[in-house]
Amino acid sequence: MTHWADKTAERILKLQTAPSPPGGALQLTCASGISPSGPVHVGNLRDIVTIWFVGKAIKEKGAPVRLLHSWDNYDRFRKVPANTPANFTEFIGRPLSKVPDPFNCCPSYAAHYEKEFETSLLEMGIEIEFLNQTKLYESGLYCDAILEAVSKRHAIYDILQKFRTQAGSSEERDGYYPITLYCERCGKDTTQVSATSSESHIAYHCTECQHDGEQDLKHARNIKLPWKVDWAMRWRHEKVVFEPGGKDHATAGGSFEVSSEIAKDIFHYRPPIFQPYEFIGLKGLTGKMSGSSGVLLTPGDALKVYQPEVLLSVFAKMPPNKAFDLVLDDGIYRVYDEFDRANSKTPLEREIALSRIPGRSPHAVAFKQLASFCGIVQGNDAALELIFTRMGTPYKSELFEERLQKAENWLSEYAPEQRLVLREKRDDDYFNALTPAQKNWIVSLYDFLATKQCTLDEATHEVYEIPKKDQPPDTDLIPHQRDFFKIIYHLLFGKEKGPRLGTFFAAVPKEQYLSLLEFRTG
Repeated sequence: MTHWADKTAERILKLQTAPSPPGGALQLTCASGISPSGPVHVGNLRDIVTIWFVGKAIKEKGAPVRLLHSWDNYDRFRKVPANTPANFTEFIGRPLSKVPDPFNCCPSYAAHYEKEFETSLLEMGIEIEFLNQTKLYESGLYCDAILEAVSKRHAIYDILQKFRTQAGSSEERDGYYPITLYCERCGKDTTQVSATSSESHIAYHCTECQHDGEQDLKHARNIKLPWKVDWAMRWRHEKVVFEPGGKDHATAGGSFEVSSEIAKDIFHYRPPIFQPYEFIGLKGLTGKMSGSSGVLLTPGDALKVYQPEVLLSVFAKMPPNKAFDLVLDDGIYRVYDEFDRANSKTPLEREIALSRIPGRSPHAVAFKQLASFCGIVQGNDAALELIFTRMGTPYKSELFEERLQKAENWLSEYAPEQRLVLREKRDDDYFNALTPAQKNWIVSLYDFLATKQCTLDEATHEVYEIPKKDQPPDTDLIPHQRDFFKIIYHLLFGKEKGPRLGTFFAAVPKEQYLSLLEFRTG
């Protein structure tokens, strides 16, 4: 079955009817964009990875491709999100790039969250071209387009009005200007624009600071186009042929449909192929992701528990129009196991090939084993190497140290109850409360373990056999075995769950745990 990224690449290539420029093929631009209005959460990552995978597929088919990501940091600061000082209300209405960094480590509020996100992309091997929209607007690059939009302001108003439920008026149409103007005095967008005697000049009044001013559109540096007009303009400017976006933009009468009409009728540009994507949920973290609420997971947070290739493969596996949950509970074991199985196949499954990062080769050390043993070895890599050797998988620390750190982070952040640490001393009170038969189970286990260092098969056989002893014929043994395991886990870790006991007893030196099982009856 053809992978979704390859299907999209084929669709893009089929629609390119423009002649190639002299000296080579037409470069195909795939674009994405995010407004850094707060922490950029992992759901926004779908914007980037979609063009990344599609771009890879286009390159493999021999066509040149340009991957762009716009930081829409010239958008206004709309509201103060969670984890931001309440006094930041004074900056509402300014461009995001003109709001100070609440953490005092970056040039601006926008720059702080841009840096966080870009750092995560580099860790995933994603290298794309970033466009700073504040710098581009302030450079005057879009002045001609702004003048063009203003000269066609009534036509733009008519397009927008087609998609509104509320009727407009001739007065509203006459006074409509498709621009956002930031006041030269206070820097906010609290401005009312009016015409002057010249088509390229406008007057404005700021309701925030009461400043009155004029602007020459040919040289304006504090004016931007509103979202739906801006989007259409930049498609033409950047020659975009493909862009993904959240499914809310793809609804009937939504942003993409409106901007498409503006692109065709105002800027005379064919809209790009648009790929709506579904939103991403979080399994193991409560609440809907939202920068304003503070319930979110950034790509940097995800990379604390996911190796980059594993995280990329999760996105590559699922077509953009399919929703999925990023797993943070113990389902993460399955995610790693599935990646390791797919990564071992020849030829590679397509989502694994797309997720490969040059210069890296993840090793298939079971994430669940690392999570089970990291609390027991307490950071001692040599002890963990010994455990793996006894399990018949003699991994050296350089093969598991990165994934071990991910397991440590996962236990600390999302599953502290699953961290297994051996008790410091024997639990006599718990043992004394057991039934005589259950006490005999533990004594039998101790006698078996004390005699020698058992193999995996021997240990596994014994822990299943011990609770069978002295049971009447036709007894359902499963409840007894389950009780036996719970008792052992409690005596070793103070918990009801733990690692596979056969693996544990065969791999962990008995000097570390045998005293916790040393009881006598009678």
